[in-house]
Amino acid sequence: MKRLNFVDFFCDVHGHEPFPWQERLATQLIEDHAWPDLIDLPTASGKTACLDIALFHLAWCAERGKPWLAPRRIVFVVDRRIIVDSTAKRAQKLCAALESPKTAAVRRVAAALKGLGGAHPLTHEKLRGGMPRERSFQFGPAQPMIITSTVDQIGSRLLFRGYGMSPYAYPIHAGLLGHDSLLLLDEAHLSAPFMETVSAIRARQSQAERPLSSVQPVKLVPLSATANTKGIPFKLDRDDLANKELTARRTAKKPARLVEAPMRTPDRVKALLRETLDLYRCSRTPAPAVAVIVNRVRTARALYQHLWAEKKDGGFDLELMIGRSRPLDRDAVATRVVERAAAGTANKVHDRGLIVVATQTIEVGADLDFQGLVTECAAMDALRQRFGRLDRLGEFRKAQAVIVGSCDEAGGDPVYGEALNYTWSWLNTVASEVAGVPTVDFSIASMQRLTKAVDMTAMNSPLRDRLLLTPAHVDLLSQTSPRPMFEPDVHALLHGLESGLADVQVIWRAELPVTGDEPVLDASELGVATSLLTLNPPTSLESLSLPLRDVRAWLLGRADETGLADVEGVSEGEAANEAVAKPRLVLRRSAERWEHAFAGEIRPGDTLAVPSTYGGCDQFGFAPDYNKAVIDLSADARRALKKSDLVVITERWLEAIGVGSERRDSIWTALQEQRSDQSSAGELLAFLLEQISDLVAPDAWLRRKPVIDVVVSANGKLHALVVAEASVKPNDASDEDFSSSNTVPVLLKEHSSGVAAHARKLAEALCLGEEHVEHLACAGEFHDVGKADPRTQQRLRAGDVGIFPGQLLAKGSRRSRLEPSESMERHEAYSAALLRLYPELMKEVADPDLVVYLGGTHHGRGRALMPDRNDEGTAFTIELAGQTYSFEGAPGLGSLGSGWAALFWRMNRRYGPWGIAYLESILRLADWMRSAEEIEMSQSR
Repeated sequence: MKRLNFVDFFCDVHGHEPFPWQERLATQLIEDHAWPDLIDLPTASGKTACLDIALFHLAWCAERGKPWLAPRRIVFVVDRRIIVDSTAKRAQKLCAALESPKTAAVRRVAAALKGLGGAHPLTHEKLRGGMPRERSFQFGPAQPMIITSTVDQIGSRLLFRGYGMSPYAYPIHAGLLGHDSLLLLDEAHLSAPFMETVSAIRARQSQAERPLSSVQPVKLVPLSATANTKGIPFKLDRDDLANKELTARRTAKKPARLVEAPMRTPDRVKALLRETLDLYRCSRTPAPAVAVIVNRVRTARALYQHLWAEKKDGGFDLELMIGRSRPLDRDAVATRVVERAAAGTANKVHDRGLIVVATQTIEVGADLDFQGLVTECAAMDALRQRFGRLDRLGEFRKAQAVIVGSCDEAGGDPVYGEALNYTWSWLNTVASEVAGVPTVDFSIASMQRLTKAVDMTAMNSPLRDRLLLTPAHVDLLSQTSPRPMFEPDVHALLHGLESGLADVQVIWRAELPVTGDEPVLDASELGVATSLLTLNPPTSLESLSLPLRDVRAWLLGRADETGLADVEGVSEGEAANEAVAKPRLVLRRSAERWEHAFAGEIRPGDTLAVPSTYGGCDQFGFAPDYNKAVIDLSADARRALKKSDLVVITERWLEAIGVGSERRDSIWTALQEQRSDQSSAGELLAFLLEQISDLVAPDAWLRRKPVIDVVVSANGKLHALVVAEASVKPNDASDEDFSSSNTVPVLLKEHSSGVAAHARKLAEALCLGEEHVEHLACAGEFHDVGKADPRTQQRLRAGDVGIFPGQLLAKGSRRSRLEPSESMERHEAYSAALLRLYPELMKEVADPDLVVYLGGTHHGRGRALMPDRNDEGTAFTIELAGQTYSFEGAPGLGSLGSGWAALFWRMNRRYGPWGIAYLESILRLADWMRSAEEIEMSQSR
C-alpha cells in the first residue's frame, strides 16, 4: 500500500500545494516526533496549517501502530475572544474532507484516523464559556479532534476550574486536556504566564508514583514572531523567501498615515470618523472593505453610531464586531462579514462597500482581508497584528491605512501601558513624509527592516509579574467537590498578577419573575426562578462572558469610565460596591442551587441569570446603556445544540407570539381558574392551545404527548407552563444531576455491562496498559450497583409499576421528575460502600482502590469529600457475577473518618492529579456514550 504523503493530502484538501516550511515541518515531525520549541513565523504565512501538520502526524503514527507518539486533541489557542476564527473554518474543512474523502491520499489519512477508535475520522469543537448541565465535550477520549478556544477557556479547564462550568465537570476537562493534547498557542508572546503554568503542569504530572506511561502529558507549542522562548525556533528558510506567494504577502506595501488626535476626548471619535470616511471614499477600488480597529468597546460603539448616520447616503454596509457578545449573536455578525471580507476575496467586485468597526477581537485568529484600515495606535505587537488583516494575501497591492494616535496618556494606557506612547513616538521618528503627511509602510518586509536593530521591548505589550503554579496550588485546585474555602487565583495563573478578576457568565431570560415599575427580579419568587432555570438550564450559546468589574458596575448603574477592552486578562480597575437607590438582584448559581445575589456578592467564575427587562445587551454584545428588553436566545440555543424542544409559556410568551393584551389577560385568567379547579397539566395545555389555535397548531403539540410542568408562584398563582418534548435526545442528558437518569427506562444489568464494554473499548483504543483496561471495565460493571437502593428504584419508576416489574433499573423515563431527598446519600456512595464491603468483586484487578474510587466519583462528587447527608440507611440485595450480595445500613462516606478523603489523596499521589482525572474521564465518558446509545436505541424501536 502506498505510504501516507503530506503534500498529496494537503493538495487534495485545499486545492494547492503547501508552503515549503509546511512540508518541511511535517517531514521533521514524522521523523523526530518532536515539535520545535517555537514556531517563529510572520503573520499571513499560513500558521493555521499547523493543524494539518499535527493531524497528518497523528495519522502517520496511527498507521504504524504507534498512536501514543502523537496527541489526539489538537488545540488552537488564542488570547482573544474570537469573532472570526480561521482555525475553526479550517478545522471544519478538514472534518468534511475526511468524513467523505474524494481521493486516495485523503482516504488513507481518514482510515488511519478512524482506526484510533473514534466515531469519526476527525471532529471539531469550539470551546466557549461552559455551563452547568451542558456537556461541552461531545466525544470520547479516543476521538481525534481539533479544538479552537481562548487562553481563559483552555487554561481554566486545565486548572480544574472551567469558567462557567459545573464543578462536577471540572475533572473531565482537566483530565482530557492534561493528556494526549497539543496546545498550539498563537501569538504566544501575549500569553507568557499561561505558558509557564502549562510547563508547571507537565512537571507535576511527571512526579506521579505511577504515571500513565502510554499517554503523553499536555504539550504546548508557541506560535509567535516575538515570543521570548528558550530553544531553537523554527523559521522561514531560503526556499520560503523565494516562494512567490509568500513573497507577495511579505512585500505588499501598506502605507499608513499618522494622524494625531487626543485620546480621551470626543476629538478621537471625530478623527476616526473623518479618516474612515475619507479613506473609504478615496479607496482605489469601487466597493472597498475597510476595517476600523479601536482599543475600547465604548469607542467602537460611538464610532458605529456616527457611521450609521452616514450609511444611508454613503452607499456602504456597516458592521460592528466586539468580542463581548453572546455566541449566537456573534456568529450572525461574523457570517455576514466573512461572506464579504474573508481572505481571498480582495479582488472580487461588489455592489456595495463595507465598513467593519471592531475592537482587538479581530487582531488574532481572524482570516479577514481588507483593502483599507483605520486603527487607533496601540502597542507595536498589537499594531502589527492589525495590519495582518490589511491586504493579507498581498493580492490587492493598493492598500491604504491610517493610524490615529497621540502621546497624551499620562501614566500609560490601562491596556497597553507606556508601550502605546513609546510606539507613537517611534512611528513618528521613522515615518517618511508623503504629500506632507508622516507615513510608515507596515508591510512585513518593511517592518522587519525598520525593527531589525531596535529593542522593541518598551513598545510591545507590557509583561505582567507571574504567579507560579506550586504543588500547594495544585493540591487546592484538584479538590473540585467540594471546592476548598481558599483557592489560588486562576486568572493570575493564566494572565499574571494584577490582571483583574476572572469573567462571569451572564444569560438573559424573559420568563423570570419580576416586580415593580422598573421591573427587577422578584426576591419573593426564588422558587419560581429556580424551577424555570432547572427545567430549562442555561446554555453556552446564549451566555455572555464579562469581566466581573463591568457586571458589578452595570448592576449598580454606574457609568463605565474606561470603556471595555477586548483583551483577555486586562485589569482596568475595580468597581466600588457603592449603594444605589434601587439595587438590582441577579440569580447566581451556587453549588447545586440558584440563589439571589447583589452586585457585591458576585464572584469570579459565577453563572448569572437576569431578567430580559434589565437590558444591557443588544445584537452586537454587552451594552450597559441599552435599556430595552434583551432578546431571550434560550430556544435558539437549544436548537443549535440539538437538544429536545422545550417551550416556557408565560403571559410574556403569549405577547411574543402576537396575542393582544386584552385577549392575553383573558386567557391567563381562565387558566388560573382552570388550575384552581384542579385541572391537570395536560388539561391546562389543551385549553390554552384551543384558545390560540389561530396562532399555533395544537395537534402538533399534543400528538407528541409532551412532559408538562406547572410552575406556581409563592401566592399559588400560575406563573408558567413548561412544555418539553417527551422523547429525549442524547444531548439532553447531563452529568451534573439526576437528569442523566431521567431519559428512557433501562435495566441496570444491561446499562452496567454496556458501560463496561465501552470503558474497555476506550481503554484499549487509548493504548492503556492491560491492568488499567481491567480497572476501567470493572468500574464500569459496578459503578451503578448503588441504584439497587429501593428508594432510588421507586424514584426511577415514579409510581409506574409497569416499568420492568421485579427488575432493577439504571434509568427511568423522562417523566420521572422526583429528586432524591437531601437526607438520602447518592447512589455513587452506595456503589463505593458495597464494593468496599465485598472486595472479592475486584479480585481480578491490580488496584482495587482505584475501582472503588472510580465508582464513587463517576458523577464528579467525592473529590475530595463525599456529600455529608444524614441518611438513615436502607437494605437491598443485588446479583453480581452470578452471586447475590446484600447491603444494609448507610455508606457514611461523608464522614471525615470514613477514609474517603484519604483514598482521594492516595489516588492523586499514585496517578497524579491530572492522571486520576484522566482515568475518571474515561469511565464517565463511557457512561455517557452508553446512555446516548440507549436513547438512540429507544427511538429506533
